Amino acid sequence: MRLLAAMMKHETNTFSPVPTDLRRFARGADRPPEGAAAHAAYAGTGTALGAFIDLATQQGASLDIAVAGNAAPSGRVPDQVFEYFCDRILEAAHGGYDAVLLDLHGAMVT
Repeated sequence: MRLLAAMMKHETNTFSPVPTDLRRFARGADRPPEGAAAHAAYAGTGTALGAFIDLATQQGASLDIAVAGNAAPSGRVPDQVFEYFCDRILEAAHGGYDAVLLDLHGAMVT
């Protein structure tokens, strides 16, 4: 079984004047991890994405991770950042998967 996963989490504070740029979703890197880097970062972490990884491994399924971004509560998300996540997920979804697993949270405002 081929699975695709992605994580996009953010709780927008519309009172904050500071936009939530892509780096805030990357926790210190230039952009959120994808593929093997996301797999290594989240396997065994007790997060929803970590559970996807662990369960896929236990079941012998292949799991590709399109993108894994999680920003702390902060200001509005610029449209191009939201589109970055959507583009990664949609591009990956063309790979012919049996299921797509999304780890979503928050009330994101662009």
